[in-house]
Amino acid sequence: MSTSPEAISPGLPWFAAPPCPAGTGETDRIARLVSQAREGCHDAYADLIGHHRDRIYRFCLGWTGNPEDAEELCQDVFVRAYSALPRYQGETHFAAWLFRIARNRCHDHHRSRARRDASKNQCLESSGVTGFRAPGLPPDQNAADSEEIARLRQAITALPERLREVLVLCGLEGFSQDECAALLGCTRRAVEGRLYRARLELAEKLGRVRGSDERGPAAEN
Repeated sequence: MSTSPEAISPGLPWFAAPPCPAGTGETDRIARLVSQAREGCHDAYADLIGHHRDRIYRFCLGWTGNPEDAEELCQDVFVRAYSALPRYQGETHFAAWLFRIARNRCHDHHRSRARRDASKNQCLESSGVTGFRAPGLPPDQNAADSEEIARLRQAITALPERLREVLVLCGLEGFSQDECAALLGCTRRAVEGRLYRARLELAEKLGRVRGSDERGPAAEN
């Protein structure tokens, strides 16, 4: 796999291709589901979770580098979003609103890593949704790809926070730089600069990890 700054989305399962922009019909469908969910329709909210779950999970995984933590955070995002639905007025796209909640939760998780609260196993029954499962690798995924994914997670997690979130949003989740700037509350130019630095650092870290693996343990004399 190339580790050049331009090549940051290899064809591996964790790095799913950025979704195509939603058309008018899809946007209208999401708006209807949001309206129904706000009126207490659990099935509508379950559909919203199904539509956005994988992207929110990947975002949390990019932040934490830990599948279990990412699943926990992802569940919490949708619980909190359900509670906050009455305050959502459609001022931003629903997906952007969810990502903002996810970003805040990831910040909180990072700050309080050492002291997990007792609600980490909170279920989704209050929102009418149960049986959440994070997307995983297909059963026939070979070991080489699994190792590569682990290296990528490690390298992304090691990036500084400001670079990591821009890389995940733009590089992995397909947000435009303008959308990312609005979500993070900064300028487009700042996003562009952070994204460039993130790509450089990621390429450097991946090269360093691969070089270490190729050298292997020091030979005994």
